[in-house]
Parts: sequence; C-alpha cells; structure tokens
Amino acid sequence: MSSWKKLPENLIRRTLALTIMICLVVLFLPFAAHAVDQPLRKAGAVDLERTQALLKREAAVRVREAALKVKEKQLTALKADIDRRIIRLTNMQKNFETRLAAGMAEYQTVKNKNFKKLIKIYSAMSPSKLAPLLNAMSDLETTRVLRAMKTDLAAKIIAKLEQGKAVAVSKRLGMLGSK
Repeated sequence: MSSWKKLPENLIRRTLALTIMICLVVLFLPFAAHAVDQPLRKAGAVDLERTQALLKREAAVRVREAALKVKEKQLTALKADIDRRIIRLTNMQKNFETRLAAGMAEYQTVKNKNFKKLIKIYSAMSPSKLAPLLNAMSDLETTRVLRAMKTDLAAKIIAKLEQGKAVAVSKRLGMLGSK
C-alpha cells in the first residue's frame, strides 16, 4: 500500500477510472456485440428471405416468358396458316366467280338463241293460234314475247288475246298509260 501513496492522487483516480472502464467493457462487450449483431442477423435473414423470394419470382417470370414465346410462335404459325387459307379461299372464290360468270354468259347466250328461235316460231304462227298460248302465260312472259316481235305482228296478236290479258300486256308494253 505504500507504493500507492507515493503516486499522485490524480494519477490514481485516472488509473482506477480506466480500470473500471476496461472491466465494464470486458464485462459488457459480449452483450453489446450480441445486441448489435442481433439486428444484423434479423436484417440478414429478412434480406435472405427477400432475395430468395425475388429469385423465385424471377424464375417464375422466366418460365412465363418462355411459355409466352412458345405461345407467340404458335400464334404466328396459326396466323400464317390462316393467311394461307384465306388466300386459297379467295383464289377459289375468284375462280368460282369467273367460272360462274362464264357459265352465266353461256347460259344467257343459249337462252337468247332459244328465245330468238321461239320468237321465229311464234312469228310464223297465225295470231289466232298464238293468242291461246300467250293467254296461258304470265303477263310478264307475254310482254317479253310481244316485245321481241315486230310491231305490226304484235298488234295483230294483242287483238286476239283475252280482253283482260290484252289490257295488262298493253300497259306493260307502254302502249297505254297506266293510272
């Protein structure tokens, strides 16, 4: 104890304070480290969970993107197939319309030839023999036949038609004004 007394009191106080501090630091250092480390561990665990969740989402997004690319390729292929079919059907329709028009033209030609033959036959008949045939036809058909004939022959035939038929056909021919 005597060695303590020789030291200045100020130095003793400082040494004692430093010793107490060192003891406190040594005693509380594990607790402090644990207290500081605990939030870091919690933050690390949360970050790890978030990172894993993000990685899972990224993997799911990549899978969806790959599926979308496959679907996109399928849709592109289907669109191309539909376009080809539309072109084929359009060509078929044009071909059909062309053939139909040609067939209709041929039909009209034949029909006109046959009609002209019929008009020649009817023109060769006497009005009294032709009138009963025209009376049996519709007004429209009778008008068409009479229009195709020469005017003087049509006039003789109209005179031989039944009165109601003659009036209706005359109106259609425009010989009488319709009221």
